[in-house]
Amino acid sequence: MNFRTIFSILIIAVVFILGGTTAPPAQAQEATFSDVQKSMDTVLAQGSVKGLLATLVRPELATMTNFYLVDTLQTENHLATLGTITGYEINNADWLNEVAYQVNATLQPGSRELTLNVGKHNNRWLVDKIDLAAEVAPTVSTGATDATFAAGNGYGKIVFQTQSGGEIYVINVDGANLQYVTHGLDPQLSPDGAKIVFTRWEPRYELFTINIDGTDEQAWTHGWRQMKSPTWSADGSKIVFSYQGGGRLDEEEIRINVVNAALKGEEVRIPSECVEIEREGKYIKCRLPADAYWHLMEIDLITGEFDYLGAEQYSYGPTGHPTEPDIFIHKGELGLTLHNTQTGVNQPLTADFRDHTPVISPDGSKIAISYWQDGHWEIHTMNIDSSNRQRLTETPLPVLADNMLLVSEFVAGKERFVAPENPHWNNAAPVWSPDGSRIAFVTDRTGKWEIWIMNADGSNQRPMFPNGVLDGLTFKYAGVDERMLSWQ
Repeated sequence: MNFRTIFSILIIAVVFILGGTTAPPAQAQEATFSDVQKSMDTVLAQGSVKGLLATLVRPELATMTNFYLVDTLQTENHLATLGTITGYEINNADWLNEVAYQVNATLQPGSRELTLNVGKHNNRWLVDKIDLAAEVAPTVSTGATDATFAAGNGYGKIVFQTQSGGEIYVINVDGANLQYVTHGLDPQLSPDGAKIVFTRWEPRYELFTINIDGTDEQAWTHGWRQMKSPTWSADGSKIVFSYQGGGRLDEEEIRINVVNAALKGEEVRIPSECVEIEREGKYIKCRLPADAYWHLMEIDLITGEFDYLGAEQYSYGPTGHPTEPDIFIHKGELGLTLHNTQTGVNQPLTADFRDHTPVISPDGSKIAISYWQDGHWEIHTMNIDSSNRQRLTETPLPVLADNMLLVSEFVAGKERFVAPENPHWNNAAPVWSPDGSRIAFVTDRTGKWEIWIMNADGSNQRPMFPNGVLDGLTFKYAGVDERMLSWQ
C-alpha cells in the first residue's frame, strides 16, 4: 500500500469522525497534511469541551472535571460559581487562530452563556479560559403587579410552606426576595396574586387571608375542625375549604368474646374494616383504624355567607378551576371528583383512591396530582376529563439498585444487615406555572426535601433555585394532602 492510498484512508477516517460525508476521491487526494492535522485538532478540541460540559451536567463525573482544565483553572475553581447545571446547548464553535479554539454554549437552568477557549498544552487539548456572561433577569408588567421573569423558570412568585402548619414564605421565581410571611397550613395565592389564604389549628381552628407582603392578616371564620386546603374561586370572591366532621376520630380496639357468643348461639361478626386480627384466649381482638369524615364548606367573602357543599362523605383537598368560578376538583371517596357549586352536581373523574392533591392547569385543560405508588409518591398528569394519564417522575434504575443495597446497623452490640425502608425517590405536591409550561414540586431525591421544577411533559427535572437561596430552611412533606406550593 503506497503513501497516497494511506493518506486517502486517513482523510476519510477524519471526515467520518467529524460526522460529515466522505469527499470525492480526487478532492481527498488533493488535501494537504495541514488540513488533516487541523481536522484532527478540531475533533480533539471539541472532545475536550464536550467532556468538560458533561462533568457539569452529570454529578457522578464531577471528579473528572480537572482532567479537561489547565492547572491554573483547576486551582482558581472558576466553575464553582455555576451552581447546578441540568443541560447545555452548543451555539457556535470555531478557531480563533491557529492555536486557539473557542466554543460558546448556553447552560440550563437560567440560559446562562458560557464561553470556553481550548488550546494545546503538552500535546493535550485543554480548556484554558472560561467566561460566564452575566445575566440580568428582566421585570415585566402583568397588570395588577410586577412579576419577575427567570429564564428556565418563567414568570411569577412562589408561595411555599416548609411543612404542614409550618412557616410560609414568598419568593420570586429567580430566587430573589425571599420573605417570611406568616405560619399556617396549605397557603394559596389569590387569582390576582395579591393575597394568600391559609388556615391554622392553634390556638383554634381558623381561616385567614393575608397580603403577600405579610400585612393585613384577616380572620374569616373558625371552629370547623381541622380546617385544611383553602382554595380560591376563579374570580376571587369565594373560598372553599375542607374540614373534619363525624366518623371515627381515633383508632379503637375491638374484643369479641367468642365463648359467650357460642353459648348464646350468636354469630361472631368482625367488622370488615378491622386490621391486625388475632386470637387471645376466649377473645378475638382487632383494631379499627381512625376513619374521619371530611366535608367541604364555601364562604362568600363579599356577603360572609356559608354554603355546605353536598359532596361525598370523604371530600378534601379542593382546588378551584382557574377560569370557572363554580367548579372545584377535590379528593373523593374513590378518586377525584369535579364539583359544581352552582348545580350541586358531583362528577367522578377517577376511581383510583391513590390520586391526591389535584391542581388544574391555567387553561383548565389538565390536572396534575400526587400519586401514592407502591409506597412512595410520584407525579402524574391527565386531561381534565381524566383521559391521557401520564407519569412524569420516576426513580432511575441505577439509583434504585444502589438504594436497595443492604445497610449495616448494630443492635444490642451485634451487626445485622437490613434493606432500606424505601429505595424510591418521592415526588409530590405539584403546582403549575402561570403559563402552564412547567410544574414545580417537592422531592427528596437528594436525601432531603427540596423544591424542584420540570417541563410540563416531565422533561428537564432540576432544582428550581440556585444553591444557597433556601439555606437554613428545612422542608418536610408528610403525605397528608398538604399544599406545599402555590405559583401565581
